[in-house]
Amino acid sequence: MYTCGNRKVIPNMPDLILRKIFEQYDYPVLCKMERVCKRWMNIINTKFRKEIHEVSIERLGSMFPQAHQCVPFRRLTISCPSDSHDFLAGVFRRSRLSFMKMTTDLNFLAGIDQIHVAKDTGRRYFSNVEDLWLLIIHPDDDATQRFLNIEGTLFSELQQLTLQVHVDPRYFKNVGEIVKSFILRYPKSNINLELHAEKSMHILNQLSALPSLPLYKIKLICTDFDQPQLRLDQLYGVMREQNIQAKNITMRDWSLFADGTTPVSYNPLDTFRISSCSIETVDNLVRSLQMTASQSTQVDGVPPAKKKKIVKKKKETEVVTEEGLVPKPKKKIVKKVVKKKKPVVYIKRLEVAGQCTLHGLTFLQVNRIYRHTDRFYIQQKAHTELERRLTTVIPGLDVDCSEIYYCW
Repeated sequence: MYTCGNRKVIPNMPDLILRKIFEQYDYPVLCKMERVCKRWMNIINTKFRKEIHEVSIERLGSMFPQAHQCVPFRRLTISCPSDSHDFLAGVFRRSRLSFMKMTTDLNFLAGIDQIHVAKDTGRRYFSNVEDLWLLIIHPDDDATQRFLNIEGTLFSELQQLTLQVHVDPRYFKNVGEIVKSFILRYPKSNINLELHAEKSMHILNQLSALPSLPLYKIKLICTDFDQPQLRLDQLYGVMREQNIQAKNITMRDWSLFADGTTPVSYNPLDTFRISSCSIETVDNLVRSLQMTASQSTQVDGVPPAKKKKIVKKKKETEVVTEEGLVPKPKKKIVKKVVKKKKPVVYIKRLEVAGQCTLHGLTFLQVNRIYRHTDRFYIQQKAHTELERRLTTVIPGLDVDCSEIYYCW
């Protein structure tokens, strides 16, 4: 304790000065400093609640607990072994109620009851979390059951939910039960689904095990280096059969096959994104996209009704009474204004990004070097030809190939 004569300095410092001093230290040091006294603990915990609104918990491959605070993003990144219960209890004690965004894995949430958390009975563990990114890897029967038993006590109201599933053929059913629990618990949340798999058959089988659900975005990612084939017609059939609707669809690292006779989606799409894929036949893809857009001529899935012929009847202007013919009283005509339904646009935007191979246009993907005003340029026209073909057959489609690149 520093002294000036007989006067102790630090206990008489105002809170403003202490807060300025604490700003010079990182998260691990402040966790040690809070044990000095109750006053310091209150100031430091208040600082954490203001500066930490997002937490990312990584428990895969960590040998010892670590915590790093990124103040500009109000984020706390934690890496720790799966049995670091005391370490996590301290983190939650300081700033659990200030978390608004969380990134973690299913096994952590399934074992949350093993961590000491001081909360009132009936209160949620993370009552203020609105955005959850959940990693699902190897959800065995035990972890799935423990999660289903405790999921009602975790969050109050999720607005954004992202489920990143690493597909394993052994756990198709368990993933379906987990997804179903989130849909029933938070029906108003925007749900994003990521499926990572080595084979397209695993993707299709996992989708077949899911309940009917509305998705904001679905992302299908191949983890095999050799880019196996993914048939868009089979994907269309499974999603339609399971009633899985997505506003945005992303394909990454696949060899995409389109048969040219099946749409790519049965529900309206905002964006269809192809990233680092090999398109087996460009012409068939164009025809499938054209069929998708042609569904716009139907309103709510019903073809436009044929116009009926209207037969006009002669109006009777006189009525026979005891007094003779009397002019018929005129009725008030009330015009009903019926608004015509606008056709639903079934695909608004196509994005082609990354290192894509466009089979059928490969002769335009070869680098052509030409000279202009003493400068050399590389000319690649495959994506521009794709844009031209699509905008010709689908005039209202927004095609964006600005993020595509070539490696030849």
